[in-house]
Amino acid sequence: MGEKTGSKWRRPLADIFELPREIILDLPRVTITGNLQCYIENHGGIIAYTGGKVRIALTDGELAVSGENLVIRYMNKDEIAIDGSILGIQYKLDSV
Repeated sequence: MGEKTGSKWRRPLADIFELPREIILDLPRVTITGNLQCYIENHGGIIAYTGGKVRIALTDGELAVSGENLVIRYMNKDEIAIDGSILGIQYKLDSV
């Protein structure tokens, strides 16, 4: 997979200034607490939502959280918290 335009200079910049890569490279940060909660920062909104699957847009693709009794507990323009019985998480990159 090719690198996103501009990311060739952003990675060394993040390293030089010791900045978080997810901020400089516009990457999501995903935090999973057991199988009970998934917390996503730096998202692009919800693509689809059911009790069994939540699809979230990312800059370079999408993140799919699958499980049972999934509920979006919290959401704002930068963060989403999904609660329920999480069975799987899939990161899908857009084709370049």
